[in-house]
Amino acid sequence: MNKKHRYVELSKISVGAILAEDLLDKQGHVLLPAGTALSAAMLKAMAHHEIHHLPLLNTDEEETQTTENPVDSAAQEQRLDRLHHIFRHITNETAPESATAILKNYLESYRRGDA
Repeated sequence: MNKKHRYVELSKISVGAILAEDLLDKQGHVLLPAGTALSAAMLKAMAHHEIHHLPLLNTDEEETQTTENPVDSAAQEQRLDRLHHIFRHITNETAPESATAILKNYLESYRRGDA
């Protein structure tokens, strides 16, 4: 996770929160650009489209809280477990320089907050 943004459950997002990344539809079209301040109508529409988490910019106050309270480790472990399941047939020992192994390593680093 980037120090400048965090992923937040839709139910915990308040009006006025700012998107850290473009919100894309299934075809890759931009629905809302990064930097958009979310309105109540936008949040309601996202719930109807089965969007569960959004990347939001940290404010100075939230960055302080993030450093004091670590990311929910259970949710982080769940994401890492999902990655291990997706890449269960790829091991670094069998093909450490394959594109899939590199992608797996990058995603694991990203999910841990190392990237």
